[in-house]
Formats: sequence, C-alpha cells, structure tokens
Amino acid sequence: MKLKSIILSAAALTGAASYASAQVVGGMNVKFEKQFDAGKFEDCAYNAEGMLENDKYKDDPEIMLWCAMCWYEISQMNDAKKKEEYPKALADAMKYTAKFRKKDKDGMMASDNKDFLDNLKKAVIAESAPFMDDEKKRRIAVTNYKALNKAVPEDNAVLFMKGVGELLNRNVGEADKNLKDAMTGLAKDFSNPKYKIGKVSGPLLQDAMTRYAEVLAGTGSQDSARKTMDWALKFFPDNEALKAKAANVGKK
Repeated sequence: MKLKSIILSAAALTGAASYASAQVVGGMNVKFEKQFDAGKFEDCAYNAEGMLENDKYKDDPEIMLWCAMCWYEISQMNDAKKKEEYPKALADAMKYTAKFRKKDKDGMMASDNKDFLDNLKKAVIAESAPFMDDEKKRRIAVTNYKALNKAVPEDNAVLFMKGVGELLNRNVGEADKNLKDAMTGLAKDFSNPKYKIGKVSGPLLQDAMTRYAEVLAGTGSQDSARKTMDWALKFFPDNEALKAKAANVGKK
C-alpha cells in the first residue's frame, strides 16, 4: 500500500533554515569559532576530530558539538563536488550529536543549542521524506530516523516515525517497541499543560500518526486506526487538516 503524506513537505521543512547555523552557544574554543565563522567547516571538523583522539579531550562535549555542527554545514552545502566527497556528512553530524548528548550530562549545552538540533532534524526529515513511500529505499529513512533518535532521544515524534518505518519494512517486533515507547512518552509529554511540541516535531508527529492509522486501516484494524487518529486529535485539537483526515481514515 502506497501512503501519501498529507502534512509533511520536505521543502517546507528546510526552507526556513539558514545556510550557516549559529556557532556553539556557550563554546570556549576560539580557534573553532574563527574557522566556523570563516566557513572553513572542513578544517574545523578535522581539527575537532583530531582533538577527540587525544585522551585529554576525548570526552569533551563541546568539541563533539563542533564536529556535529561542521558536518551538518558540509551536508547542507549546495555543491555537487562536496556532496560527492562527503556523502555521509549528515550521518556524521548525527553521529557526533549523539556522542555530544551522552557527554552533556546536565543537558544545558543541548538546551542552549536547540536551534542547531532543530536544524539537524529538519535536514534529516527532508532527506528521509522521499524514501518513506519507496519500498526499495525505505530502509534509508529508517536508518536516518534511528540515528536521529540517538541524537535527539527526547523527541518522541522521531521515535514514532522510526516505528512506522520499521512496521512498513515488516520489522514488527522493533516497530511495536518503538511505537509503544513513543506513545508512552507522548502521553507523558502532552499531559504536562506547559508542554509545547516544537515546530519541527509537530508536523513530523502528525505525519507519522496519519501514516500509522492508514497502515492499520489497510490491514483491517479499523478500530485501532480510529483510536490512533483520536490520539492525534488530542495532541493537535485545532488542526483542521488532521480532522479531515481522521474523518476519512480507512475509507477508499
């Protein structure tokens, strides 16, 4: 069954992102700041990676974040030669972000650099969106969401979309675990009256829940499909597009 996203648009997600992210907020490394400011992202990335090989700096979250930001910028360059030279730049950005998050014990640096994390999510979602409806290439999207989940483990929308991708790839056990964990996390998130889902994560979650409901309806689980859309409307009660989709879920 081919699914069509009614909400998510890769172009819309990436359109607002500027070419260069802000530097590491709260950073102390002047050398990396200067290189980054000058657009010398490759030099900055290689120098930061070199520092991480030194036992003195191997656990330094700031250096990991510099690596992540540099590889992100390289991944966003509108340069065919750079894309060919660094095909894994975005994957490396996620890898170093995940390492940074593990070493950022109190989460303060992640909080200060939320704009970067949002830009990273935008880029990954945009890259993954074309593959979600392609059975032969969907594994690329699932791999991306798996890596992104490690980079932003608190984002249950990312985990939910990963679960949907796993389900479409017939990896039922992993899908069930992802979806269950995501729904548990989402219920907790939205139970907090002060919680507001981000501008990037909101559309992603709407798309993921719609896709999941369509899968359920397509396999004859109409009640579960309707319950999924009921949850989606609890999360996004004012979304008219979602209301329209909920009214037609399971209908041909």
